Amino acid sequence: MASQFNSSAYYRLYTDEYGIGTRLNDGIGPDAPNALELGEGSYSSENWQVFYQDEVYFIRNYDYGAEYQLALNSSDTTQPQLLPATGDLTQQWNITSWSDGTWKLVNIGVEQDQYLSVTNTTTDQIIPAMNTDDEGSRWTFQINHSAGNASAEMLEPLSSVATVQTATSSTTAASSTATKQATPSSTSTSTNKSNSLSSGALAGTIVGAVAVIAFLVIAALLMVRKRSRARRRRTTEIPDPMLETSKYHAYSAPISELAATTSPTYIEKDGRATGTIGAVELPP
Repeated sequence: MASQFNSSAYYRLYTDEYGIGTRLNDGIGPDAPNALELGEGSYSSENWQVFYQDEVYFIRNYDYGAEYQLALNSSDTTQPQLLPATGDLTQQWNITSWSDGTWKLVNIGVEQDQYLSVTNTTTDQIIPAMNTDDEGSRWTFQINHSAGNASAEMLEPLSSVATVQTATSSTTAASSTATKQATPSSTSTSTNKSNSLSSGALAGTIVGAVAVIAFLVIAALLMVRKRSRARRRRTTEIPDPMLETSKYHAYSAPISELAATTSPTYIEKDGRATGTIGAVELPP
């Protein structure tokens, strides 16, 4: 991205809220930076260099040269001020245009929805401040040719410029270190869980084996009882030949056989032969 401003020139800055006559300045006295304000007087400190390096802007004042830059203090990010020059994120500015052609200034070190703006503290003092409202945050940069050009020293690049990626990498490295430190505890916890699971699995296996053995024993007992009952049933149904023997003699032939056999013939006294079938008639 190319610079939108000439780093060799000096600019006057004013907002849409107060107009061209009320400009950003640092008051009178080059010995030390004063509190910033917007005023109608004519001061040398109302001239600003917009220096471009590594795709960000550094804003410097005519009175203090390259030694100070517009920045936010880490302890107070609401009010900008001139601080000793560094490449820190809080001294970097992103300058883009609004739809009306005015400029929006966002500090890289704070949230992106905060803009360099102005606020009233008293009826006669207007100071710059960071604000989330776009009202008072629309700036116009006007070159002041009468201030001349920036010195060669003010055109020298900074030795180092912090980047958002560097800050992110530091955070990532810290997170990685914390993760590595936490790893042994995680391993120990995993080992304990594994041991607990192994003991539980062993107990479950033993219980399962006992259950299977009990089932097999019960099944075997039931099978033996079933076979015993079947044997007794067959014994009852098969007839016993001894039960059909004659009631008169234990060794006589069965009654059925006697019924089917012709009775023996006896000789009467008078010489007659008699015989009966199915019965035995004793002689007189």
